[in-house]
Amino acid sequence: MKEMLIKYSGHFLAPEKPVQSNGMYSSVQEQVYEKLRDSILGGVLEPDQRLNIEELAPGMAVDRVHVREALLRLEAESLVKYHSYKGFTVASFTLDDLREIYFLRSLLEGEACRLAAEHLSEEELNKLEDVCRKMEECLENDHLNEMPGYNTVLHETIYTAAKSPRLFKMIVRLWNGFPKSSIGFLTLRAPIMVREHRAMYEALRSRNAEEARLRAQEHIASVLNDLLEYWGERLTSSEE
Repeated sequence: MKEMLIKYSGHFLAPEKPVQSNGMYSSVQEQVYEKLRDSILGGVLEPDQRLNIEELAPGMAVDRVHVREALLRLEAESLVKYHSYKGFTVASFTLDDLREIYFLRSLLEGEACRLAAEHLSEEELNKLEDVCRKMEECLENDHLNEMPGYNTVLHETIYTAAKSPRLFKMIVRLWNGFPKSSIGFLTLRAPIMVREHRAMYEALRSRNAEEARLRAQEHIASVLNDLLEYWGERLTSSEE
């Protein structure tokens, strides 16, 4: 079935598709939540953009209560803000938000990488090697649009192997705490990202837990430094 796009205030929201849970379709409210979250994280809905329930509900062919419940969940995740005078808006981010998110990511993902070094199976290590190779091929062939998908697979494979579901959930929460990087930023960082991922893989392959932790933290620190430079002109400090 061809995916449908929902138009809202001149923007097309994330493709309409069923959200599955344990082999069954989720509730309507869950689908609305997923669609809005994907549109925010993907940059389709921009920071400070107003989210009018009266407009969203008809456009998504759902009851207003489903939209409101979804927005309340997104507010709890700091992706949406509620203002008594104008309702819900997409949350904006400051440089301080960015620093805090990546500080916490460094702590948690470094530990997840350390644990993964002890638990990764041979099959999972081979999968990581294959992903690293495919990312290198993407760089060589200028197929940079494919790299975000491989990036997600690499990190999810590592952190799932840590065998700590709660740790993984906290990491995912932080991933969702800031909009996804633009293709422009990924293009600038692609060569560095490929090298850093290869270094992480080599540490994991050698079962060197502390080296794996260090490489993961160096990778995240490197991303933060580049993001601060890239977003510096777009974001402000909370003290300003």
